Amino acid sequence: MTETRHSRTYAAKVRRHAAQILAEGLGHRALAGQLKIPEATARQWARAYAVGGEGAVLNAGARHRVYDYELKLAVVLDRLERGKTVREVMIEYGVPSESSVKSWCRLYRTGGRQALINKPRGRKPRLRAEC
Repeated sequence: MTETRHSRTYAAKVRRHAAQILAEGLGHRALAGQLKIPEATARQWARAYAVGGEGAVLNAGARHRVYDYELKLAVVLDRLERGKTVREVMIEYGVPSESSVKSWCRLYRTGGRQALINKPRGRKPRLRAEC
């Protein structure tokens, strides 16, 4: 395990063992106890496993995903207006990150539908001077 100032990164071996434990049907508390990891981390991995199986646990946080407006809106409406749980919408729409669902709901509450539209990222392109 490599520790940084604010977060922990777990080796592939630990994540593989976690996926095996979850495949056996054990829950996040058993996972936390056996691997000596925080229960919050075990809970996140268990939710990711429920959504995407072993691959979601092994690759958690490895790549940045960009979701389209329609998917975000459907997730938020199911969560807020239809009363589904975070876990239910994660599984239904294949979103492995609980924090993504929660942040979309927060954005929707504060800024409405417009807040869910993807905004351009990065540096603005410079105009090239023509010679």
